[in-house]
Amino acid sequence: MEFLNSIKSLIPDYAKDIRLNVDGTIARSSLEGNDAVGVALAAAFAAKSKVIIDIIKASGALSPEEINAALTASALMGMNNIWYPFVEMTDDPDMKTQAAQLRMNAYATNGGVDKRRFEMYALAASVVGKCHFCVKSHFELLKKEGMSTVQLRDVGRIAAVVNAAAQVIAAE
Repeated sequence: MEFLNSIKSLIPDYAKDIRLNVDGTIARSSLEGNDAVGVALAAAFAAKSKVIIDIIKASGALSPEEINAALTASALMGMNNIWYPFVEMTDDPDMKTQAAQLRMNAYATNGGVDKRRFEMYALAASVVGKCHFCVKSHFELLKKEGMSTVQLRDVGRIAAVVNAAAQVIAAE
């Protein structure tokens, strides 16, 4: 995961802990294969970090299908992480029964990857988006898909670190 050095090189000493956590969460996660990289890409999109997105996309660590799925899940969460808290904030019983009537066709194909990976990407984006409803929904679904609490913790850790890295890089 040589590309992580490109991200870390952009993080100054005042954020040394964030820099160290980039390796600690992405390179040494409990996630299978390159799932941690896909989760990081989804989190980078949710954190609006073009710099991190570009580094991950150029790394060759993910297939075009995985890149597409991570970006698709994050784009949908960009909408859902606003919509569902809005519904909850209204605290209106009638509003809670209303159909969203928002297009989410990519769910039918899981963005071109298996359901577990697509849901991991959606969870990472929802962690960054701070949507309680979405985090809980994706977390529970992934547990049913057989992911352990440790693996799901690592999705959250990656999302948190990528979000912090994105903030630091944007501030510099």
